[in-house]
Amino acid sequence: MKKLFFMLGCLLVLSSYPVMAVADDPAVVVVRIFESRAILEFTVVRGTGQPEYYKFESGISTKDMAAAGTGYQEVLSKLYAQGYVLQQSLEGMQSESWKLHTLIFIKAPKP
Repeated sequence: MKKLFFMLGCLLVLSSYPVMAVADDPAVVVVRIFESRAILEFTVVRGTGQPEYYKFESGISTKDMAAAGTGYQEVLSKLYAQGYVLQQSLEGMQSESWKLHTLIFIKAPKP
């Protein structure tokens, strides 16, 4: 009888400890942004999938600046809606007429 109570006690103790959750690595999305005097191009890379390409007008006129702002809004709001958060912004190469930036987004694993 003592063995039975001991075994039941051990099983009860083992079942009461929560199992540590094993989370997947956060999903990482890399966004490369090429901005020149005439165009704004985004390349969104999600791991092994096919890259997504977006191209918008750019420039210094009011119309062109609104188009570039709309482009940024469209791409970044899609990522935020999917649960991605900006982790880091990296300055890339640049010249007098163009700039290259990299944004790194992560999606934290669900609890």
